[in-house]
Amino acid sequence: MAKSAASPALQTSSNLDDSLRSFRDSGVLILERVLSAELIRHVRSAFDRELESYIARKGGLGALEGKTFGKNHIGFFPPLHLPLGSPDLLANPRVVPLLGALLGEDLHCSFVHTNTAMPGSGTQAIHRDQQPLFGGELSTPHPAASIVLNIPLCDFTPQNGSTEYWPGTHLTVDDGPGDAAQLEQRALSLPSRRLNMAVGSVALRDMRVWHRGVPNETSEPRTMLAIVYQRAFLSYTPITVPRSTWDSWPDQARNIFRRARVVADAEHRPLTWEEMR
Repeated sequence: MAKSAASPALQTSSNLDDSLRSFRDSGVLILERVLSAELIRHVRSAFDRELESYIARKGGLGALEGKTFGKNHIGFFPPLHLPLGSPDLLANPRVVPLLGALLGEDLHCSFVHTNTAMPGSGTQAIHRDQQPLFGGELSTPHPAASIVLNIPLCDFTPQNGSTEYWPGTHLTVDDGPGDAAQLEQRALSLPSRRLNMAVGSVALRDMRVWHRGVPNETSEPRTMLAIVYQRAFLSYTPITVPRSTWDSWPDQARNIFRRARVVADAEHRPLTWEEMR
């Protein structure tokens, strides 16, 4: 797994080229110490309130059994009021140059979600978040079309359920959904890694990479933001952004969210999975 240098690593073309090469080879790239501890404290506090509210609205953790992404693996769409809508999260100046080089300068954000492994979480099935665009029609893999930015809100360790992934599997060419049931068997012959990183770091992952959530063996939730960026030709259900958040953003963030609907703060609400489908 490639890791960037800790300082302003992406300011030089050589470091940018190294990072791009590492990502294209493995499908995953960790960038260390991107976000300040102060920002993460504010975001984590807001996130925890939203997580508690989401679980309560659903009738408690027990009521979510069988309705989540595996036992005690919870995902929800967060509201984009600050600080959860901070441009340092959604259009980070260290991350955007990489995204632009990988997806094109006209990339857009299509999805702002979360992923929490609660204590007692189980092991997910191995899966891909996106299938190859043309399935087995192409004999060679296509460049990245969608990339998820994972932002941990706590240290990610083997004990609290850091994501397991299979480097290089984004380059696998097959027919997609028809092969999904075979991933477990196919993965037996391939080495996996864990997405271990300290809070303040971020990770980019090609959405074709095989991966899975694993048990959180601690007493605290393992929390994460998951933000998806796509090439301009891919469509999606528009995100809504509250006016106060939009007004606080620099031009670069507004451009990345140019397809979003800006609404009055009181009218803003996150998407639901029903709307996404």
